[in-house]
Parts: sequence; structure tokens; C-alpha cells
Amino acid sequence: MITTSEKQVSPGKKIRAHIELADPVTWISPTIVTLFGALASGQDIGFQWTSGRDWAMAMLGALVCGPLGTGFSQSINDYFDRDIDAINDPGRPIPAGLVSLNEARLNWIVLGTATLLVSLVFGNPLITILAVLGIILSVLYSMPPVKLKKHYFLGPPAVGLGYVSMSWLVGHLIFAPLTWESLIVAWINGSIASGMLFLNDIKSVEGDRLHGLQSLTVVIGVQKTLIIAFATINLSQALLMGLAFFWGYYWVAAFILLAIVAPIRNQVQLYRDPTQKNYLRYLVTSNPFVVLIQVVSALMVGGYFG
Repeated sequence: MITTSEKQVSPGKKIRAHIELADPVTWISPTIVTLFGALASGQDIGFQWTSGRDWAMAMLGALVCGPLGTGFSQSINDYFDRDIDAINDPGRPIPAGLVSLNEARLNWIVLGTATLLVSLVFGNPLITILAVLGIILSVLYSMPPVKLKKHYFLGPPAVGLGYVSMSWLVGHLIFAPLTWESLIVAWINGSIASGMLFLNDIKSVEGDRLHGLQSLTVVIGVQKTLIIAFATINLSQALLMGLAFFWGYYWVAAFILLAIVAPIRNQVQLYRDPTQKNYLRYLVTSNPFVVLIQVVSALMVGGYFG
């Protein structure tokens, strides 16, 4: 029998496996949210659309939060979840034998170090502090004995905070001092993401149960998890709607109300029949609204609506 360390893998496959450890699909949200944070910095003193330097700095921030920071979190998570992945997703690089444990360890060490070093380029201590906190949060999320993902009410909020809220704050801080409005909206968008991540536990319930991982779905069941996820998403959006109304952005509040109401039918359908088909149908109808809410809230905080 060939073990992971003994298996012969071509250089091309090895490179692809290292990239897959960092899970490029997960880079999309933090990368985009970093740009939203840049918009939230304000059109007067913050990010300038016409400045090539500002675009370069924004993309560098997106690199820190996306491929490097999020890549680190995914890589270290794969390393410590290799036994669970052998059941839930055996095609992942480690259980598939495409990388050895030493190679996988080197992968997340390099990504974590790069995250820290690139964060220093901005010359803002707060950005470096956020980078360090993101690294620490990723370690606590995946590494025993803490392993936040084992604690069903802590795992999704930790990811929502790290991927969305902290990325937003980095994008803002690159261009301007942080405002309390931006801080609150960053937290609310992170809370919406947390609700979406509660739903994510549903697809891995069997592997989680087998390995004793106390995900929310394992502990309370699928339908109760759906109630908590939908409540987190809808209440967070309602809070943002209330803020938009209070700040005088009435059409923004009306749009967020639409974003709350539009997916309700699919929420009910998924609750009554929690199949993979209905799960995907709900994601297709709700995710565009989540992204649009992030865009609109960034423009609102940045003063683009007058």
C-alpha cells in the first residue's frame, strides 16, 4: 500500500494540489469585501476611483485578505481536518495523497508568513494587527485543543468575522481612519455571512457526526439549524435596514427589505424539504442579494449617495 509520503506525484499535480490546499474559491468573498471596505472609506478622503495608486493599494489589500490570509486559513484547516476530509471530501490534496503532511504544513506556514509581511507594506499598524488577529483566529478555528469549529455557536461567527468584517476593515484602513458607521456595517455584514455559514454545516453532517465534531447540525438537527441560520441572516439584514432608514437612506432601506422578503419562499421550501436541490436553490436566490447588500452598504457608508 502506498502512503501519502510515498506516493509519486508529478510536479504539475503537486503545484495544483498546493493551490487547492489554499482553496481559491474561498478567496472571492474576502477579496471583494476588501474592495467594499475601500469604498466605505469615503469618496472625499478615502479611495479614489481615478487613482491608479489607490487601485494598486486596494488590490494589494485584497491579496492580503484573499489569497494569502484566506488561503492560510483554508490550508491550515485542511491540515487539521484531514481525517474528516477523508470521509466528507476524499479528493482533497491530503487524503488523496497529493501532498505529504510536511508539504501541507509548509504550505500554511508560507501563506501565514506572507500575510504578515505584506500587511507591513501599508505602514498602518492597525492593518498589521488585523492580519495577526486573522492568523490567530484561523489557528484557533482549526487547531486543537481550542478548534473553534468544534463549538457550533462559535465556528460560523469566527469565519464571518474573519472573512467579511476584518476584510472590510482592512480595505477601509488602507485609505482613511476607521469610522464607527463603517465598523458597525462591517460587523453586520459579517453577521449575515455567519448565518450563511450555519447553513454550510448541513452538507457535512455525516462526517462531522462520525468524528465527533459538534457542528450545529449534529447537535440540534437540520431543521433547527435552518431556523437559526435564517434568523441570523434576516435579523442582521433587518438591523442594517433600520440603520439605513435612521440615516435617511430610505431607498437603501427599501432595497434591503426586498432582499429580506425575496428569498423567504425558498427558505420555507428548504425548511420543509431540506434536500441538496432546495439548498442550492436557496443559495442561488439569496447570495446575489447578500453581495448587493454589501455593495450598497459600502456606498452608503462612503457617502456616495449624497
